[in-house]
Amino acid sequence: MATPKRRKVETSEGSRPMSAFALRQQLLSASPSLSPAPQPESQPAQESQASTPKSTSKRQSPAKTRSSKRLADTEKASEPLQEAAISSSSHSKISNSHDVTQAVDMTTALNSPTVDVEDIRSGKSGPQQFSTFRPTKSNSRKIAGGILELRLHDSERFLVLGSYGIRVADGEVTIAGASIRPSDGIRWVHAPHCHAIPVLRCTEETRLELHPHPQGASLRKLERLSPLFRSLWHEPEPKMSKQAAKRDTYKIICTTEDAPKRALIQDLRSPPAWNKKLAGLTKARQPDQPPLSVMLCGPKSSGKSTFGRILGNRLLTGAGQQTRNRKTPLSVVVLDLDPGQPEYTPAGTIALVHVREPNLGPSFTHIAAGEQHVSVVRCHSIASVSPASDPELYLECALDLYHRHQSACKGLPLIINTPGWVLGTGLDLLTELVSTIKPTEVIYMSEDGPKETVEGLQAACKETFTLLPSQQSEFTSRTAAHLRSMQALAYFHTVKDPSNRLTWNPTPLSSSPPLTVGYKGKNRGVLGIISYEYQPPAELLAETINGSILCLVEAEDIKAFDRLAKESEGIMTRAPGPDAMDVDGSASNLDWIISKTPEGIPYIPNSDAQTLDPRYSQTLGMVLLRGIDTKNGALQILTPVPLERIVAAKEAGHHLVLIHGKLDSPGWAYTEDLYYQSFNSTEGDVRDDTVEVMDEDTESDRSDEEPENLELANDVSDTPWIEVLQGHEKRPVGSRVWRVRRDLGRAGPGAE
Repeated sequence: MATPKRRKVETSEGSRPMSAFALRQQLLSASPSLSPAPQPESQPAQESQASTPKSTSKRQSPAKTRSSKRLADTEKASEPLQEAAISSSSHSKISNSHDVTQAVDMTTALNSPTVDVEDIRSGKSGPQQFSTFRPTKSNSRKIAGGILELRLHDSERFLVLGSYGIRVADGEVTIAGASIRPSDGIRWVHAPHCHAIPVLRCTEETRLELHPHPQGASLRKLERLSPLFRSLWHEPEPKMSKQAAKRDTYKIICTTEDAPKRALIQDLRSPPAWNKKLAGLTKARQPDQPPLSVMLCGPKSSGKSTFGRILGNRLLTGAGQQTRNRKTPLSVVVLDLDPGQPEYTPAGTIALVHVREPNLGPSFTHIAAGEQHVSVVRCHSIASVSPASDPELYLECALDLYHRHQSACKGLPLIINTPGWVLGTGLDLLTELVSTIKPTEVIYMSEDGPKETVEGLQAACKETFTLLPSQQSEFTSRTAAHLRSMQALAYFHTVKDPSNRLTWNPTPLSSSPPLTVGYKGKNRGVLGIISYEYQPPAELLAETINGSILCLVEAEDIKAFDRLAKESEGIMTRAPGPDAMDVDGSASNLDWIISKTPEGIPYIPNSDAQTLDPRYSQTLGMVLLRGIDTKNGALQILTPVPLERIVAAKEAGHHLVLIHGKLDSPGWAYTEDLYYQSFNSTEGDVRDDTVEVMDEDTESDRSDEEPENLELANDVSDTPWIEVLQGHEKRPVGSRVWRVRRDLGRAGPGAE
């Protein structure tokens, strides 16, 4: 059989055909974007990770990483590829070739828009290298108490998944912008893989210890209450004793092969432009310069919170400064103005927070903010996860927090985080905040606009305005709504251990005795209920608020009710008479604005969507209204707010009110008992459940044939606010639903 004719490819004189592996080596050496980045000399540049990890020894041999058939096909294509490589003037043209994409390593494949996430999870492109340090007998050893002692050489780095403590014996370690030294003691870290995992780096010979986290076991046990907390950590060793399991709270991740199955590990990266700006912001300021104040703006998921967390950690620990010249503030003040994803307070609130130690964990690990190193100076609730519900109230609360900073925390560095609403009214709010606060630095976390937003902020900014690139997009297993649910669940399950440290109670809220608050008589616990934005009819108010999350607000002065009192004056003018008014004398100056529901629950009418004055009120925390005892006239509430704080407000003569708004429905609280019972009865099976998004009306969707969770669908008749939906029942066509589904043999990394 005659061989097919081959067209001769014109090449430059002296060029010879080469293998695909040799071509790849040539491309790596010729293109600076593909070659490994040189080790930077300055500390700020060390925050940035090289875009291409080091190749492992297995990948140095093409015969070991490619099948013979694939290698032969690639070698046949080497001649046209060589011509394309020589004639191309930029790496972007080369990377568009499918064959060259097969030749580059795992990191380049991750940045390709055509890469398949399932291929990454299944390891088809080979293991991804995360760490330059790998524990061996010569550089690591186990000591008593589950402590792992490590010896690191110059410029080594590694990832740790889980909850752990870091104690540096010699040298210095950097993690998430914070520098840890021998004098710092133990720094505690929570690193689940639903967020980017912080990288531990050293710049010199370092000896450190990794300690098991004393609260790591209680945090992991929250998986019994919600599938959102499952598959966040490393998989424990089989047949491990209970005592050993308490100490097994972390795992070093060197490659993707060390990660849990079906988990996509991402390390926390700081782009070079971020490092350069961080280095400038953390320089020691001159005596004649005003204190540092940085406002972070930008679209959603652009990296505002990440940049602010790294900046705060660097300011608190003096990262990047010489030891002799190191000057670190005693604390940093965070003005968190993002009610959708706040860092230290529950969703629906904005707060002024005093931070004294680095932040080394996601928001749901320090939500209560009751520890000594984090204190809430003042907090306001807008009773919604978006400022769009009431922009005027949002602006008033934000400016009141800033004025409190001026009087109580002036002179300390200020970091201001803003929501991702950057168009229309959102832009008006940002420009008003910039004009009033006048921060020394305004940073916009996007180089792609929108143009009108950038121009508007530049016009309002009187000081330095900087554009920074957004954080690289991440594959995430949790949406913003899921993270809010996790934050709320962790908040209401927070307790303090005997050593006054935060921990979590892994039992359902139904097993905790509620706090009984009387709503009748002169000495009732709360003045009344106030509804923001929407006022339900009096006969429906009890049903509306029952089982929902309310804001517990302390009115420090009677002036806080001025706006509501004006509306009540109109009501009395239109319909005078004592029948609708509370006249039992519990609060002599405010009795005339109180009305009652048929159950006798006091409330303040608010048909004009008025609010409390934030200058004379503050939010103490959130409460979950578990039930209403109409017979005894009491509200049954659950709250992590210390009882001492509530009693102190009452003893000071302040009024307590409950605010009802547009907060997320606590569906996680309704299903805790069901998940808890299911977990205890079939623990092995439930551990394999994963949270995944499924499309309705697809071939893989079998919602018509089975309920979302077979174990929970059998007995929910006695559970309030819960019903089982079969298939598309009560769902719009084409909707997307999140469900807990059993792993029915889907293969992934580590699957047998």
